[in-house]
Amino acid sequence: IINCKTCGSVAVPPEDLPVILPEAVTLDGVASALKKMPEFYQTTCPKCGENAERETDTSQHFTLTSSIVDAVFNISAKILPIDHAYLLSEALLQHLPWLPEVNAGVHDISVADGNGWKQDHKSGFYYPSKRSKLSIRIPKKRLGEMQLLIGKTLDLGEYKIQIIKSLEPKKMSEMQIVFAKYVVCGEDLSEDEFLQKSYQQLQTLGINPKKMLAGLKREIKTADKILHTRSLMVADLSKSESVKLQEQGIGSHRLLGCGLFVPQKGIDRVDAV
Repeated sequence: IINCKTCGSVAVPPEDLPVILPEAVTLDGVASALKKMPEFYQTTCPKCGENAERETDTSQHFTLTSSIVDAVFNISAKILPIDHAYLLSEALLQHLPWLPEVNAGVHDISVADGNGWKQDHKSGFYYPSKRSKLSIRIPKKRLGEMQLLIGKTLDLGEYKIQIIKSLEPKKMSEMQIVFAKYVVCGEDLSEDEFLQKSYQQLQTLGINPKKMLAGLKREIKTADKILHTRSLMVADLSKSESVKLQEQGIGSHRLLGCGLFVPQKGIDRVDAV
């Protein structure tokens, strides 16, 4: 594959196949060594003739890891506060006290208005529908223990969530755009500072993002403090980078839904979610 800024991903012409990989390659880590060899990746686009780059991630056609999954449940709830992350995590810990030990992540039970949801942003409440789901990101080997939730009622104080049944676990996606609704940040952190901090966290994972976009600021209330967060979209990841980021996330407070990335089809509405 050849990546062109104008034409996007373009297949190598049949007459130029096979692409011969260089022999003098020095392996010094998990990242592709080809990224350090401009003599290999610098080329021209077969369509427009402009400067372009060969794909250097030779692990693109890999077997998608299944070590981390989202355990998904159908639920029933009459009403929930939009800011329910802390209440939900505390209720889940009553039944699954081992969640912090496995670095589990709990997705909040909300989506944008529509798709069966009604949100009253002024009052701070919404009314879940039959399509509402509870999703918890865990190691696949702990899936069996998650079945203990079926039939249970999560006690969120004034609010109750009944766990109806488990659904097929969701594997991490190969999509190359991912989105986190909440990433913990300082209250006074500027957008540029937030992006720089996020970039550094991604690099710690061995991920070198090409495109990043900061979104809405939000607050999450806990028993003793307020967490300041911001949404983050990361685009143009390789498939392996995307899976790694979904598996590991960035930042703290995963049980409150922070730092958890999900596939995103595009960036048009990232500032609205």
